Amino acid sequence: MAARSSRRLVTGVLLAVAVVIPLGAVLLDRADPAADWAPRTPPSTAGVQSYPPGAAPPPLRLRTLDGDPLDLAALRGRPVVVNFWATWCEPCVREFPLLARAAAANRRLAVVGVLVQDRTDAARAFIRQHGGGWPVGVDADRRTADAWGVVGLPHTYFVRPDGTLASHQLGELTPATLNRQLSAILGG
Repeated sequence: MAARSSRRLVTGVLLAVAVVIPLGAVLLDRADPAADWAPRTPPSTAGVQSYPPGAAPPPLRLRTLDGDPLDLAALRGRPVVVNFWATWCEPCVREFPLLARAAAANRRLAVVGVLVQDRTDAARAFIRQHGGGWPVGVDADRRTADAWGVVGLPHTYFVRPDGTLASHQLGELTPATLNRQLSAILGG
């Protein structure tokens, strides 16, 4: 009898462990995603949000990849594209040439990159290979991204010449979405 009771007890414990461990793994995997801002990229179909006139952007003051100061306020008077990106973000890499063409096509337009939680050596190598003559601020601790409400990459903001926010797009830019947003800040 004692052997049969022992076997039942062992079988019961093994069965409980077999249920609890997978259940625990599922529950732990459902942790709040906002608690860990792991590399995520939104789908390219993510939407655009417009801002009412006079909506001020949060401050953007960073050091660039070259160690120079970068301050969005210094660009007042010009339309600005603020692109939050990283080299590990595939949609960011795909949209980079689009931003380069837009910057080259309109000298009034200022493009500012914000490198979010990425290695500066990887970004320097990427820019050497792919071009892009705009300043790239380093946001290693993502404080600036958080202040701007960035929830995934790429996330691009469009700033009017008066320094106010016109719109932002979460997700990869396409030629159509970029042209539509640029027309709002370039005045036509």
